[in-house]
Amino acid sequence: MDAFYPIGNRIQQERQKMGLTQEELAEKAGISQNFISLIENGRNMSLGVVIRLANIFGVTVDYLLGDIVKGESNNIVEQSVSYMRKLTANQQMFILNTIKQFYETVNGE
Repeated sequence: MDAFYPIGNRIQQERQKMGLTQEELAEKAGISQNFISLIENGRNMSLGVVIRLANIFGVTVDYLLGDIVKGESNNIVEQSVSYMRKLTANQQMFILNTIKQFYETVNGE
């Protein structure tokens, strides 16, 4: 198995979560559908494209590279982001407002 296969698999999962075809994602990213196919199969990718895809998906690059980048993904913020991604937009807004209120209370704002 190619070292990039887990990254490609994660990219494919994110694309499917957004309900995009490979062609639609390719158009958003400014690359060919064939290149998206190669990426999802772990055969080809570039850092620039991974960054573009992370921005399209609304995730961090280290999330997409999670199987390569070790150590940093276990911090509290990354764990929180991981859970937030699984919530609906309304649930995310509730959590964000709760954090904001807590922050303002703690910092006297």
